[in-house]
This record gives sequence, C-alpha cells and structure tokens, in this order.
Amino acid sequence: MNIPELLTDLTIHYNALLRQYASQLSLTAPQAFHLLAISTDGISMSNLAHKLGLDNSTLTRNIQKLDKLELVLRKKDSYDKRVLKVHLTEKGRTIVTQLESFLVDLNYSMLKHIDLDDQENIPEMLEKLVWAMDCIREK
Repeated sequence: MNIPELLTDLTIHYNALLRQYASQLSLTAPQAFHLLAISTDGISMSNLAHKLGLDNSTLTRNIQKLDKLELVLRKKDSYDKRVLKVHLTEKGRTIVTQLESFLVDLNYSMLKHIDLDDQENIPEMLEKLVWAMDCIREK
C-alpha cells in the first residue's frame, strides 16, 4: 500500500471507531470532532470553522445544535466584541473527557499490536504529518 491509501484507511478506521463511541454518547461523529476541537479557553467561530474545514454557515448550524444539547455556549470575546467564541459547558467538558478517555484507550489497544521499537517513532512521525498538513492548509 502507498501512503495515500494508508492515510485514507487510517482516517476511515479512526472515524468509524469514533463514530461508534460517539453514538454511545448520543452524538454524531462530526459533533464529537467539533467538541474535541474546542480548547479549554474557547475558540472563535472563524478559527473553529478553519480548523474543521467548514464554511461559517455550516459551522453555525452545527454549533446551534450543540448549543441546544447544552454542550457549548457562544459568547462575545472579552477583548474584541466583534468576535464570537465557542466555549464548552460543564456538560460539554464531561463529554470531551469521556471522548478523550476513549481515544487514550483506543491508543493503548492499537499499540498492543505494534512492536515497542516501532512505537517510539509514532509520536514524532504523527507530529511531522500534522505539521505538513498544517503547511498545506495554510497555502
């Protein structure tokens, strides 16, 4: 298999596993990704749209749904009142903690199938891949 095929397979498997777990929390996979993308101090709607690769109108609809579920809260930025920031509610933080715990467990489950010598290189290679993708997205 070549790199594009491997990355596609990795993405498909990762999404499928996250989708299964998110459904146990009564969420869709995109809702889970939205929640995971919100930092602890919040994120502006425009930065979140960019991070998720969505247009602003799509993100607004998605965030409205999460707001109705009481998982997020939208409020104006304290420094720039023109900026609308999204914050996790207490309920949202609880869900994110559960999602992150699932991802840690998933990581350990995957690593059981990989030799220790190979495991050492995974974080560095993933960081390089993320950095390269960031560079491509910023063009």
